Amino acid sequence: MVEPLVKKAAEVEDKAAKSYTEGLAKIRGQGLKYTDTEAVVTRIAVDTIIHKHLMKAILEAQKELEKFRKGYEHVKEPGEIEPSKEQALLVKRFAEMHLDIEKDMIETYKKMAEKMTHPLFKGLAEALVKNEEEHHRLLAELIAKYKE
Repeated sequence: MVEPLVKKAAEVEDKAAKSYTEGLAKIRGQGLKYTDTEAVVTRIAVDTIIHKHLMKAILEAQKELEKFRKGYEHVKEPGEIEPSKEQALLVKRFAEMHLDIEKDMIETYKKMAEKMTHPLFKGLAEALVKNEEEHHRLLAELIAKYKE
């Protein structure tokens, strides 16, 4: 199970972020200029704050996914059947509607990736583009499967 590791990472990143922030304040509070030291510690502090929030977001997503799974525990695994024309049309319309949403998300994440300056955010946006492109491909396959 990944959750304990994510919790631990969130806790460690939280402690580290506080420590870096406090350390940076002490360095700056001495009235001396430590340009190289400040640059390194600032970069690490910024990254650590991002890591902390990403871990917290992952924990929240895991909680939501667990609730999602529990909501479907009573549902039996369906057998593959040939849908009626009406059912096929419903699936096709559903997929087409979501295809537009995925297309919008692809464009949004591409624009985000172009504008992001921090490498972690840029890399995350680029990874999200790839993930949304996969969603788009899967929906397009569903649409093709249920063509009239």
